[in-house]
Parts: sequence; C-alpha cells; structure tokens
Amino acid sequence: MAETATEGRWLLLIHQIPPKPDYFRVKVWRRLQRLGAVAIKNSVYVLPKNDQTQEDFQWVLREIIEGRGEASLCEARFVDGLSDEEVEALFQAARGAEYDQIAEEARRLAEIPLPNGQTEETRRTKLEIDLVRLKRRLAEVVAIDFFGAPGRETAEGLVSGVEARMTGKNSMLGPDNARTFRREDFLGKTWVTRKGIYVDRMASAWLIRRFIDPDARFKFVPPKGYKPLPGELRFDMFEAEFTHEGDRCTLEVLIQRDRSR
Repeated sequence: MAETATEGRWLLLIHQIPPKPDYFRVKVWRRLQRLGAVAIKNSVYVLPKNDQTQEDFQWVLREIIEGRGEASLCEARFVDGLSDEEVEALFQAARGAEYDQIAEEARRLAEIPLPNGQTEETRRTKLEIDLVRLKRRLAEVVAIDFFGAPGRETAEGLVSGVEARMTGKNSMLGPDNARTFRREDFLGKTWVTRKGIYVDRMASAWLIRRFIDPDARFKFVPPKGYKPLPGELRFDMFEAEFTHEGDRCTLEVLIQRDRSR
C-alpha cells in the first residue's frame, strides 16, 4: 500500500544512555552502525521505515532499556528543517565512505605479490583470510546501502578483481591473458543488470545494442542474490560476467574486451 501524506517514511530511535559503564554507550553505537543508522542529532538515529528496520531498532531499544537507559521509537515525516533528500544524503555519505575504505583495502591486497610455492603457504592463507573478511564487509555494507551510495560499483569491481587474481578463476582469458570475448557467442542473450538506471548501466546497454547484439534483451533485477538463468548474462552487478574491474567501469570493461578480440 502506498504511503499517505500522514504516514512517515522514516523511523527515529531517540535514546538516553547512562554515563556508566562506558562500554555500554560504545556497544550501542556500534550496533547502530551495523544497522546502517545515521545520526541526525545527538542521540537521535534514523532509518528508512520498513519491517526489517523497525525490528532492528526494536532490538536496540530493548537492549538500551535493559541497560537502564531510556529509548523511544517513532515514525516520522520531516516537515521543516531537514528534508528527505538531505537525510538520504547522510546515508549516501556514510555508505560512500565505507565503500571507499573497502576499495582502498582491495587495492592494498591487489598490490601484494602472490605467494609462490609451499614455502609461502602461510602468506597465501593470510591473503585468503583477508579477502574473505573484505568480501564479508562488502556484503554487510551493501545490505545497509538503502539509497544507492556512490562507490559501490568500484568497491565491488576491486574486490572481484582481487578474488579473480588469487583464485585464477577467469573464464574469459585469451592467449595473452587479457579478458576477451567473441561477439558471436553473445548473440540472442538476455542481459541482466540491477534495477535503477544510472550512467554506467545506460551506457553499457547502449554499447551492447549498438556493437554486440542489436536484438539484445534486458532484464532488471534486485541487486542481491540473483542467479542467472540459461541464456542470461549479467552486467554492472557484483560477480557479473561484465562488471567493474579494478578502477574501470563496466562500459570500459566491455570496450576493452571487445578491442582484444
């Protein structure tokens, strides 16, 4: 059911935490960070309203009260002062900063020489553990990216690049180790990408129709957990056949592979 003018699109958690013990305030703050909540004022945190975010805030509220603090959970509409767009910008800034941190860590891992031989097995294990942690962190940020923050595609591409480098999984490697494709192998396919129209997705779709398959069909799906069906190719989404690689956007990746035929 669509929201009416009197319904709020936000949830506000307003709390007062006792000054002691010190760790309790930090514990609550960290819990709110993991939920993706942002502060709009001291001790006032906001999330977009849905069943999941309401349940998440209710758990935090219960924890605060059990810790002898005070908390209230409210539905809200911003009538004056902060606008909805400004609140969304707070979420985008928070997630964007987290994507930047993930991208920086992925670049660091990409610069580490790969271990060679059994004598360096311990170092390889350390790199694999770091990659698993980074992928888990990326998944956590994507799960609380409510408004499509900038930097997601770059972070996903860099993490995917590190994984491909470490595992050697690269089904489109040509004889010169460049990722390539034969155009005839991609005719009559359905090209799948995430919902929401952004510059890279629009430009990539144009290139696919203009230079790869003029009869290409397109399918738009939720951003997480989609498994491709037979005859489908994914682009500009995590673990897609064509997506960000390192600092190159999907359009640049498509052009690079086409040129290396």
